[in-house]
Amino acid sequence: MKVYGLIAEFNPFHNGHKLFIDSIKQKYHPDVLIAVMSGNFVQRGDFAVLDKWDRAKLAVELGVDLVIELPMAYAVEPAELFAQGAVKLLQLAGTDTLVFGTEQPTDFLEIADKINHSDGIFKQDYQQNSATNLTNYYQSLDIDITKLPNQLLGLNYVQQIQQHVFPITVQTILREPSDFSATKIRQRLAAKQSIAGLVPSLTQEQLVEQNLVTWDDYFPYLKYRITSSSVTELQSIYQMVEGLEYKLKKEIVSSNNFTQFVEQVKSKRYTMARLRRLMIYVLLNVKATEINNIYKNPYLRVLGFNKVGQKYLNTLKKTDVKLITRVGKKENELLDLEIKADRVRQLVTGQEENFGKMPYMKGVN
Repeated sequence: MKVYGLIAEFNPFHNGHKLFIDSIKQKYHPDVLIAVMSGNFVQRGDFAVLDKWDRAKLAVELGVDLVIELPMAYAVEPAELFAQGAVKLLQLAGTDTLVFGTEQPTDFLEIADKINHSDGIFKQDYQQNSATNLTNYYQSLDIDITKLPNQLLGLNYVQQIQQHVFPITVQTILREPSDFSATKIRQRLAAKQSIAGLVPSLTQEQLVEQNLVTWDDYFPYLKYRITSSSVTELQSIYQMVEGLEYKLKKEIVSSNNFTQFVEQVKSKRYTMARLRRLMIYVLLNVKATEINNIYKNPYLRVLGFNKVGQKYLNTLKKTDVKLITRVGKKENELLDLEIKADRVRQLVTGQEENFGKMPYMKGVN
């Protein structure tokens, strides 16, 4: 059995994603195609425009056999940890081949091997701009791909596979230049502009039916959290570096919206994505112990599947992997951070995200 996997956010699912999935099937003919997908929070420190259930449904309807949730403990992280979590879950799910898109042909195995066996060791320094540090580190090794986001993320996937000695091979799909950009689509949605031709009709229907959430919806909650918390309490937040909590306390007073606030906090040391992720941690009052708990206790949370995926799930049930298809008392503790995060999302949407929710089953619900 050929078990292929991909890693995505589908925020939202657009025609480029459909083309990518179709290309995997046409080129590699997998028996099962598994997607590890971010939940309700995404890597750049934002809220997914559609919730994880709607996005999982779209993925299954449009070609994926099985959708596994990437917990926010991994999803809202720099590329290295995002990749580490996603690849780990694919390995737990029995994936033998990872496929990802790339802007140009690249020998990822050779580059990853070069990095993993270099004398210099890159360590994330949260006191500095991590993107700049990473670029300088790669350039010291004569590697220049940091301006190509898909290549950079793909390289992180391969590095994690090599470092953890996962039995996963790698294949790539060359991405042709196109207008299929999730960022541009979200910008058009925010500006109330048409996205016709950019997304499948099923995605269009979901976007019309649902109230799309943004940071602006949650800024009052963030402002309350920062205003009501002491400096000591803010210092205990995951990835809060020394001194930044004072900046948050100072700038929140005169900020009228999220964009203004983050721009006032931003400096040369912190990328916008880094600050947005930190704001997610602040909003959710995330502690390092909560993140570490997820890292030490991995699980597979099923969000959706078709008949092929269902048949494959039956084989996973015979293994010792922690497989979650519904949330009850037993799963409550393991999913504590995810439930907390989803309940914050629920403050605006009013939609339950965990209890009573069942995976989407194509042809059934």
